[in-house]
Amino acid sequence: MEAKTSPWSAPQQMSFPEQVHLTDYINIIRRRKWVVIIFLLTAVSLVTAASFLTSPTYKATTQIIIEKQPSPLIRMAEIVSTESRQQDYYQTQYNLLRSRSLAYKVIEDLELWKDFEFNKTEDPDASSSAPGGSGSPRDKEASRSQIEPAIIDWYLSNLQVTPIRGSQLVDVSFLGPSPESITRILNAHAHAFIDKNIQTQRSAAQQALDWLETQLQDQKAKVEAAQRAIYEYKKANNIISLEERQNIVTQKLMELNSTLTRAKAERVAKEAVCNQLEDFSVNNESLFSLPEISRDSVIQNLRGQLVQLRARHLEMATKFGPKHPRMIELNSTVKPLEQEITAEVQRLRKSIKAELDRAVAIEKSIQETLDTQKQAAMAISEKAINYDVLQQQAESNQHIYNILLKQAKEISLTSVMESSNVRIVDKVEVPRFPVKPRIFLNILLAVVLGLFMGTGLAFFFEYMDNTVKTPEDVPRRLGMPVLSVLPYDKSLKGHKTPALPWDADSGTKDKAPLAYPLYDIASRFPASLRLTEQGMCGQVLVVESATMGEGKTTVLANLAMNLARAGLRVLMVDCDLERPALHHLFAIKNEGGLVRAMSRVLSHEIGTGSLSEYSVDDLFFLIALRKRSGELTITNDAQSMTSVFQDGGLLHIENRNNPLANRLGTTLLRGDFITESQLTDALERHQRTGQPLGYILINAGYITQDKLQGPLRLQMEEHLQKLFSWKHGRFVFKPGRVEMYENEKIYFAEEYTQTIRRLGHLAGSRLLESEILSHVTSSREGNVYVLPAGMAASGSNGQVNLPLLAKFLDILKGRFDVLLVDTPPLLDAAGAAPLCALADGVIFVVKAGYLSVKGLNEAKTGLSEAKANIIGAILNEVKVGRQYYYK
Repeated sequence: MEAKTSPWSAPQQMSFPEQVHLTDYINIIRRRKWVVIIFLLTAVSLVTAASFLTSPTYKATTQIIIEKQPSPLIRMAEIVSTESRQQDYYQTQYNLLRSRSLAYKVIEDLELWKDFEFNKTEDPDASSSAPGGSGSPRDKEASRSQIEPAIIDWYLSNLQVTPIRGSQLVDVSFLGPSPESITRILNAHAHAFIDKNIQTQRSAAQQALDWLETQLQDQKAKVEAAQRAIYEYKKANNIISLEERQNIVTQKLMELNSTLTRAKAERVAKEAVCNQLEDFSVNNESLFSLPEISRDSVIQNLRGQLVQLRARHLEMATKFGPKHPRMIELNSTVKPLEQEITAEVQRLRKSIKAELDRAVAIEKSIQETLDTQKQAAMAISEKAINYDVLQQQAESNQHIYNILLKQAKEISLTSVMESSNVRIVDKVEVPRFPVKPRIFLNILLAVVLGLFMGTGLAFFFEYMDNTVKTPEDVPRRLGMPVLSVLPYDKSLKGHKTPALPWDADSGTKDKAPLAYPLYDIASRFPASLRLTEQGMCGQVLVVESATMGEGKTTVLANLAMNLARAGLRVLMVDCDLERPALHHLFAIKNEGGLVRAMSRVLSHEIGTGSLSEYSVDDLFFLIALRKRSGELTITNDAQSMTSVFQDGGLLHIENRNNPLANRLGTTLLRGDFITESQLTDALERHQRTGQPLGYILINAGYITQDKLQGPLRLQMEEHLQKLFSWKHGRFVFKPGRVEMYENEKIYFAEEYTQTIRRLGHLAGSRLLESEILSHVTSSREGNVYVLPAGMAASGSNGQVNLPLLAKFLDILKGRFDVLLVDTPPLLDAAGAAPLCALADGVIFVVKAGYLSVKGLNEAKTGLSEAKANIIGAILNEVKVGRQYYYK
């Protein structure tokens, strides 16, 4: 089934990112202005009253300077950084200014405890019986000990110490109701602090001096012990001048190192020559170039003779052969000469070897002497280290002793001086004006804070108020367009009985709750929703709301009046069976109505009858509505058709008077689905057994289900068109279950509902139309008609038969231009959303600031799930300016 395309489809809403402008905040403040005003007035009133009722308080101030007073022992321990010590020092001074002991002294000196009365619980008899009476010193001491903690707490609570940043100055202030009294107290406090500071310095100096004298005695003993330890060490190690002895040993080590290096070089040179001469050969000319051989005259003479003989040998070898007597004689002379040279070289090697042994012995001796000298140097170094340690200890003890002695002299001088590092810079002046309450400043701050916090409270209320209040909220928070905005009218407040819609034209605008019209909502529909344009009539609109009390029925009545004035015939249908209201607005009786029409239709029993009372559309609809099963036979003159129904659905139509050319077998034969012989065989079986022709063709295998389905549906549609064209005749309905032949696939589950609905709409209804129109009532406005809900039967829960209502609405669309349906609120009735799906469009009425966005979206979700077409929203009772009237 194709989806229904409605001209009421709402224009697609484009989603843009939400932007907050300054005007949005201004509008919030404007809506919540009374919250801001009430909070502001309350804050200013309370602060003003408190300021005038508060007793004045005066403040006296003196300024003192606290100079850095170094500790007597500060030079002895320069470990902590100066900046850290200075910060700690001043923090200590500030705390001393606020110390309880200093406060106690001032209270005692000025006898402030006499000006206060605390703990008046003493027994008068006991006081009078005490020795000395109430004025005795013992009684005074007892009274002071009882009130002292309270007075000190009061005193410190009114004392203020304020350091001036980046300087050594400190402001000391005292608060109180009497200017003269606080001036006297503050003067006493400053002088008491200076006196206490002087006493503290003297005490610290004396303690430091006593400690230094003890340390001096101990340090003097340590110096003497260190000096004696050095003397004993020199005497035990026979040390006269340790530095001179270290220089001698160092010089000897350097000389021995140099001698050892030369001995090693000489030994290595002789060892190399000895190794070369060990493999001597007279034929190796390179060995004769060694200095040891070249300096030996004997070897050089023998080598000269050998060279001469070898030269003669070469000369004679060119003239004589090797066995010539001269050659033999010459060879016998050369060999002895070579042996003699070799013997001389071996003699020379033995001489060099002896020198090598002597060089090795010398090197070893020098090395032993060097090692002995190194040990002596190490011993001297060790003695030097111990000596240096003793020397450093002696010097350190002497240095500490000198520092202690100097500090003792300085502290001794300081202890006899009377000076203080605290001085008064500005003396106390008697204050002339109170510091609190500051009435003007308090009121100004109350105004500022009242405005700020009142605005914040307004925004908080706005945040907590999760409702739709302005036309901008509807598309932003509900996702639907705004069709119209109805302003809030104060004159409507308090009216319990609604007036008639036409009272707006009868001069009662100031009294009627419907005094304002809907401002021609039809003219502000999107272009696709124009009711007054040609071809847009005969539509069904549902006016719906999320819950009761949002003005849904009132908006519907106003909309009907405006459409009627535009020349349209408007019918208002009240489908709210639990709380019907349209009959109240139009002053008609709630009798009969929709409930009566439905009950009468549902009570109809189809048996036999005439088509003058029932149309074919009525018969098919009632069978489908009651979900009846059986055969409906309709006779028109000599023609007769039998329709087979199963649970209200049409299965088959049989036309026994159908011409041969229009029968199923002929259609299949013309379409080459079967052969003539197959058709003849099937017809013979049909006449013999009475079974349906399709059953026989499928079981015989002459045709398949797919091929049979198309021609069968075509024939069914031809039968329906012919059947719905009959206006006269009679009918008989025989109820009963119909054999389906499901296993044999004779009947196909085809859907003929749309075809039947289309043909029924064209043919028209007689029974249903007369029944529903009999309950339509005209109003005082000519083009406005009302179908009241009627009195619902007990136990019905306000449920409406949806198929029957859809049929009624379809019939009424042919008689009226616009149908406005009033349905139950979505969140108050379970079956409201399916009712909205029957309409061409839904107008959603939203009362400004009445229901939360969550509830409205739940209602919208119900409409969306029911596939209802929401065309837009009407925002009712909006408390905004008139700029929204004409948008």
